[in-house]
Amino acid sequence: MRKKIGKMFPNYAKMIDTKMRMLCTFCYTVYNVNRGLLKNELCGRGDGFSDKAVRIRCVREDQSSVTLTLYYLQNGSARVGFRVAGKEYLLPVGLVLKALIDTTDHEIYLNLTCCYNDKYHKDRGTVGTQLIGERAQIILDELRNLSLITHNQCLKHIGIHFRPALSGVNEESDIVIGEAVLRQYILVHLDNNHDKFNLLIFMLQKLFALIDQTAAPDNVDALQNMEVLLIGHVITVYIKEKLEDLLEKLKQRITDAMSKQGKDFEFGIVAEVKKIFSRIAPSFGRSIERMIKVGRLATSTGLDLPQREGLTVQAERLNYLRFISHFRSVHRGASFVMMRTTAVRKLLPESWGFLCPVHTPDGTPCGLLNHMTAACRVVSFYDQNGQLKDHLKIRLSILSVLVGLGMTPSLPRLEHAGPPKILRVLLDGCVIGSIASAKVEKAVWHLRSLKLASSSVIPDDLEIGYVALSEGGAYPGLYLFTSPSRLVRPVKNISGFPDGNANIELIGPFEQAFMEITCPDGGNGGRPEFLPATHEEIHPTGILSVVANLTPWSDHNQSPRNMYQCQMAKQTMGFSGQSLQFRADNKTYHLQTPQSPIVRTAAYDKFCMDEFPTGANAIVAVLAYSGYDMEDAMLLNKSSVERGLFHGHIYQTETIDLTCKRNQSEQEVFGRGSDKSIDSDGLPFVGQVIHPDEIKYVKINLLTSQPSPCKLKGSESVIVDYIAINGVGSDKFLQKVNLRTRRIRNPVIGDKFSSRHGQKGVCSQLWPDVDMPFSTVTGMRPDLIINPHAFPSRMTIGMLLESIAAKGGSLHGKLIDATPFTSSILENNSDKSSAKGSLVDEIGPMLASYGFNYHGVEVLYSGVLGTELTCEIFMGPVYYQRLRHMVSDKFQVRSTGPVDKITQQPVGGRKHGGGIRFGEMERDSVLAHGAAYLLHDRLHVSSDYHIADVCTICGSLLTATLLKPPRKRLGKAKDVSNLPPPRYANNLKCHACDSTKGMETVAMPYVFRYLAAELAAMNVKMELRLSNSSSS
Repeated sequence: MRKKIGKMFPNYAKMIDTKMRMLCTFCYTVYNVNRGLLKNELCGRGDGFSDKAVRIRCVREDQSSVTLTLYYLQNGSARVGFRVAGKEYLLPVGLVLKALIDTTDHEIYLNLTCCYNDKYHKDRGTVGTQLIGERAQIILDELRNLSLITHNQCLKHIGIHFRPALSGVNEESDIVIGEAVLRQYILVHLDNNHDKFNLLIFMLQKLFALIDQTAAPDNVDALQNMEVLLIGHVITVYIKEKLEDLLEKLKQRITDAMSKQGKDFEFGIVAEVKKIFSRIAPSFGRSIERMIKVGRLATSTGLDLPQREGLTVQAERLNYLRFISHFRSVHRGASFVMMRTTAVRKLLPESWGFLCPVHTPDGTPCGLLNHMTAACRVVSFYDQNGQLKDHLKIRLSILSVLVGLGMTPSLPRLEHAGPPKILRVLLDGCVIGSIASAKVEKAVWHLRSLKLASSSVIPDDLEIGYVALSEGGAYPGLYLFTSPSRLVRPVKNISGFPDGNANIELIGPFEQAFMEITCPDGGNGGRPEFLPATHEEIHPTGILSVVANLTPWSDHNQSPRNMYQCQMAKQTMGFSGQSLQFRADNKTYHLQTPQSPIVRTAAYDKFCMDEFPTGANAIVAVLAYSGYDMEDAMLLNKSSVERGLFHGHIYQTETIDLTCKRNQSEQEVFGRGSDKSIDSDGLPFVGQVIHPDEIKYVKINLLTSQPSPCKLKGSESVIVDYIAINGVGSDKFLQKVNLRTRRIRNPVIGDKFSSRHGQKGVCSQLWPDVDMPFSTVTGMRPDLIINPHAFPSRMTIGMLLESIAAKGGSLHGKLIDATPFTSSILENNSDKSSAKGSLVDEIGPMLASYGFNYHGVEVLYSGVLGTELTCEIFMGPVYYQRLRHMVSDKFQVRSTGPVDKITQQPVGGRKHGGGIRFGEMERDSVLAHGAAYLLHDRLHVSSDYHIADVCTICGSLLTATLLKPPRKRLGKAKDVSNLPPPRYANNLKCHACDSTKGMETVAMPYVFRYLAAELAAMNVKMELRLSNSSSS
């Protein structure tokens, strides 16, 4: 099972250092596939541009890419756009066509107009119109106006215009430069210019069909037009660019050294070159390290990537579910977070079976951060046996199979015909030929049979996208994909192959949109009879992610509650790992006594979740027992908590490195000094309890031999759990250690708990066991009491079913299968007489046989009054989770403490002992209640209370000076805190008026005095007018 899990979570993300930074995986435009665009922003390219274009992202074998866009002009022509060093260049499409191959205008005209025929202009699937001939003529006339007739003239024209943009081509001819531009920037995924010519013709025909509305534009947000941008590919292209920059710098440095030293510099001496290289080499390593640690690409070209920042996240190992979710997540990109449109966040039908509709966070990243389903996987360069794929051999095999099925190859010349008579066949973005419309379905059926054959050279992850003829739909054709980075998922192929068995086939999101797939519930989904289903879903839970598959009976819950559970399951304090004693995570939450749930789904055992449990089975009573259970508050049985329910620990690892010091002359090492509370090496004992403000470790300065104790900060005691020596420094001194401490966190009032159905709540009281309601039949008292008002509006029926099923499973001594959508499969069973009824009808008789109520309710007695409660109480075991949100980490209180040095106001932040911000909205609400004195107390007396000296003559606040200091009194005065200093008469003078008269003391916020000082710095004087009269 461990090997199966390893295959399900491929290592397409990398982790580094002890902080476990992980590089994200993004959804990006699928490469080597041309897409029809309809965007208003395309009109902003310049005068005469329309809002329609065809775009393709071309990826080379080294994973570097160039995006090429074919813009349509309002005069009927088109422009080829691509970027060189971040700047976009536009070329006439006719110029590129004639520069690619040595051809004539007549041949270009025939290739462009072959998709239209008067014989088929009214047939279904026709994509061409009569206007295509006029557009082709306009494209050719542009070349005649530029006096470009031959192939070499076009190459020379391109070379002249791109000579300033390319580096290192000063000595090359214009024709060579033109060939370099075509090779490096025009359809770079193809090596043959004839293939580039055919693909550009195909893109032009698709663009004209988009203009004439005979073909629909592609949805760029749909998953069928997207793929996974693997972080390994990002690192590859980034390292390639940095290596090119490094070599360019090395070349320049060597050239400069040769020009300065002349004959004295010998290039053959390795030491000389190594000396130059050592000066620039560290910058290469730092750039790669910074990219992994910070997640930012320091590139000027952009590398044709969707974003340059936010490529890494911290891989928190809070629990097992959170950790594996990092590897199954797919982010759309940080650029979409602040967009006002919601189109990019929508859950589209094309995502069925590939992206989980439930497992996405609420809030800002909603719909942008998605997770792959449990069965979905990413295609890589390796096959299912772990062998490296030979893509050239695979493509030649596919080509030979298609030729045998009646396909006409595109080389040496493309067939002059188009839809609906023939359809183009594209393999990984290359037009390999054309096939008759009558033969294409047979070819697709044969390719799928070869996919399922174990002895075939055709890979099992080949994506066969057959876009049939339609009226105004997607552009027809047969699209085949063997490239990596695609998403695939398994389905049953029920097309009736010779063996008669339903084989498992891997399909991709592009072909899924044009396939007939049925669900195992027996319904046809509104499918007409003349279009029978060719494939079937393996199980309805195939649309859910790993985390969403663990929610029992999620089909009985409200959808937002299932979304909340997917988030809270990753925030639970569970059993994070089996090797906890050997790990050095920055922060780990650990549940002391976890349990295995009685009610579980099939995925629970499949993913070995018993090795990483996340909660405990608690007896839950649905009862309004006191006023402490309102608004999602809950009562916990104090005795249950004392017996160990939800006890937990927080492990924190601190790396203490004494070598990282700015002043290298003052070397520090660990040592005990004179303190006897720690070990002789200056470190605490393992198992030692350290209280706040007690010594945690001691370091000694070797220069001064003075010990410097470091004390424990905070308000919690810790237990030293583990100490690891992380090597030694110079002279074999101990200078670097990893110190792991443990904090005990038992449930207290304010801690957060949750069931597996999104029912979260806060512990309001630890209720004594003698006061809890009890049953006179069994004597049982609930571990937890929740309010019944939590169910009507949230409709979490799955939690009620879990309570009944867990009670029956506990009595019968068996685990209950709570896999969602099971009832729909049972209803489709051919032997319907053996199908089970509802869950209540199945568990009810079991409860009744043991003397319990059929529906799971019980009669309870009040633990306070001893009287019978007037209603039957729903009570049973429910698997509850303790979340990491604890009041000990969040409570904030302050009476006095540190203040800001400039404004004299209390600092903010719980970490610094600050206060809670009282802002403008809080001020407005207090004013609305008329509590003026409360506002005065909060914003003045308890904040930056200050007594200032003001001159009533000139109104100055800043010019008071002290004449003479007061005499010192004998004896030590008693220190009375929180009182202003004493005032002495006739010892102040206004420096501006040069007088001691009119000096008054005024209480004001200190920030007002700071405002006067800031205005004075700008040569603006503030005057105060004082008066004792209330009317003035």
